[in-house]
Amino acid sequence: MKMLLLFGVITVCWVASRAEDVAYIQIFDFIEQNKTGPNDPAIVLTEVVPDLFTTPEKYTYDLYPLDYMGNLKTPVNASAYELSFQRLKEGSVTYQHPLEEPLVLKPNENAAIFVDEVGADNLLKGSVCHTGPTPVPGLDKAIAMICPTAAGGKEFNLSLFEVVGSNRGCLGCKTGIDLGATVVQDSVHFLIDDTNYYWNISIFYNKREMCNGTDWRFGDSGIYTIVLKETEAAAKEGETEIDYSCYMFTTTKPSNYWMPIWLTLVVLVVIILFIVILVIIDRRYPRLKEETMKRLGYWNPEDEKEKERKAARLQSLDTFRGLAVTIMIFVNFGGGNYFFLDHAAWNGLSLADFVFPWFMFMVGCSIVLSVQSQLKKNVAKTKILKKVGVRFLKLFLIGVFLNTGVPGGVDLTQLRIPGVLQRIGFTYLVCSVLEILFIPRLTAAENFGGERMKVEDNEYNECGKFLNEEPDIPDKKNSWKYAQNSEGETVIRGGWLSNLLIHTWPQYIVISLFTALWCVITFILPIPGCPTGYVGPGGIADGGLLENCTGGAAGYIDRLVWGSHMYQHPTCKPMYHTTLAHDPEGILGSLTAVLTVYSGVVAGHIVVMLKSSRGSTVGALSVLSVVSLAIGLILSKGTLTGGWVPINKNLWSVSFVAITSASAYFVLAIMYLMIDFFHIWCGAPFNSAGKNPLFLYVGSYIVYSYFPFNWATSQSHGALMLQSVVGTACWLLVGFYLDCKKKYYKI
Repeated sequence: MKMLLLFGVITVCWVASRAEDVAYIQIFDFIEQNKTGPNDPAIVLTEVVPDLFTTPEKYTYDLYPLDYMGNLKTPVNASAYELSFQRLKEGSVTYQHPLEEPLVLKPNENAAIFVDEVGADNLLKGSVCHTGPTPVPGLDKAIAMICPTAAGGKEFNLSLFEVVGSNRGCLGCKTGIDLGATVVQDSVHFLIDDTNYYWNISIFYNKREMCNGTDWRFGDSGIYTIVLKETEAAAKEGETEIDYSCYMFTTTKPSNYWMPIWLTLVVLVVIILFIVILVIIDRRYPRLKEETMKRLGYWNPEDEKEKERKAARLQSLDTFRGLAVTIMIFVNFGGGNYFFLDHAAWNGLSLADFVFPWFMFMVGCSIVLSVQSQLKKNVAKTKILKKVGVRFLKLFLIGVFLNTGVPGGVDLTQLRIPGVLQRIGFTYLVCSVLEILFIPRLTAAENFGGERMKVEDNEYNECGKFLNEEPDIPDKKNSWKYAQNSEGETVIRGGWLSNLLIHTWPQYIVISLFTALWCVITFILPIPGCPTGYVGPGGIADGGLLENCTGGAAGYIDRLVWGSHMYQHPTCKPMYHTTLAHDPEGILGSLTAVLTVYSGVVAGHIVVMLKSSRGSTVGALSVLSVVSLAIGLILSKGTLTGGWVPINKNLWSVSFVAITSASAYFVLAIMYLMIDFFHIWCGAPFNSAGKNPLFLYVGSYIVYSYFPFNWATSQSHGALMLQSVVGTACWLLVGFYLDCKKKYYKI
């Protein structure tokens, strides 16, 4: 019994020692003799292990076979094992060894062995490269280790190695960026700081290029070994020609990059199917819900009547607004740290670049509904303007408050003034004032689908008379907006489109002036030390020649006005190594942001005016989507990163507005078709979030660092994706709870 206990303790200690003193060895077989095919085992790694009971005898056993020209990595207990090799030849194992003596590894010391020659007596020959301990690369990073082998017994001076490279995702960037080569034992390590794109890598020794890797792709958190082999070949007149070859092998496999995405999509599909099944059951068995609610004690006939009364409310608008704010929260939570779920570094588009314009688009829709609702109730326009001004101030101040949520406390000398809510507030103010000034009372609300509706007294308030506290009666006889029908009744002239243009042409002029002003300032304003019309990120872009021109006119104006009180970490900084601040919600971009909100205003007009002809609503939104898309493609010349006016969220370019507005028209049309036309989707779970969008957005900022929205986790895409999904789902539940309680918070 004591012997068994002793054996167990020794075994546990032995296993524990293996876990603590793990080292890694990688073997590269460059011998091609006596091969029968790619899967023919050539080398078998064995280990010489001391007996557990300190018997002087040693024994060997196989660790793994090595495939043809392949490479594997296996952990070994460096404190207990010596490594030796065998070669499988013609079905029998004969002892061979590439080194003069068995390799002994120290704890946490990694190594790579290159077997590349067969000497006398069929003895394998090669070299060893001690790569040392390898740190964890980090998220979206990789480590590459250069193991050079010199010909003729020579040795390289590792301190003379240089590694330069360029990220292929960095458009027009300065080439030959130093990647910081570091000597570690017999190898040279360098870090790849962005594995989302291809890289061009050049390896220099004593200023001479020895290796050029074009379009090398590194994986997330992967570790790679680059074998640099020097070979000598006889040349004419007894000269020796030296050649260099580079081979890149995977030492540590990168993480499964796409698995978290697929798992998330599967969960979403399951949730959607569950909701669809509930809707089908509710429609096929309408009394089942009533009976179930009665048994649970939650049945209230008055609630059902209230729901029926509000059935005319356009659920697609709430759903689209809720979808936008949900994705905004998801992106703010990190989105699993996937680059395509984050904002584009400069020019281009990603999913994250759509959601803010979508939300602003829906702000425009809400402006139409809100203003028309108040005008219908005969609220004086002065009162509506006052409410709009107060709301603008609230949005601006809350936005500045959210900018103070900095870990460790905000530095007031660098307190950011612009922001998301500030831009929403400004664009809301401009478009609301335009709607209040230039839209008569109920003109849009009553003119459904071009029908000739009667004009009753006190329904309309002419433009220019909005300052009066009481609504005015228009002079119907002298007004070109009205006509007399055959029965002598006053009616609205024309169909819905002509009527819309008649009442909104002043708005189009103002919006056109805002857009033209952006174009003039962006492409004509002289910038000290920078070319006129520059719209690049500066830094190492454009060959590094315009380092201090980040953002062109937009960046220059913001730095002139805000000074240090602007965003200090723009999205272009990691990729383009910019040194200047740039604010994506700056002054100049707010001019074209008004155009984004007004695109929503146009959609709101169409939805209200064609409320009785929903098929026409879908058609009108689809036409606007196509037209807007065509404008964006023309301005960008059909590219994501170029053209006359590149697509750029940081600058809020006109092409960016056109493309994102086209997508907003399209998504709204699809949701309108599914929810309000065919009634095949109730809009869950986004419609509830769409009724409290600003509350959810602001709340997600304030409690961002608290559980269950955030917690300490491993820095991997899977763990971060889980955290983002859980945090976003929690806010969807908050929105659903508030909707059930009929609590709607407005700023």
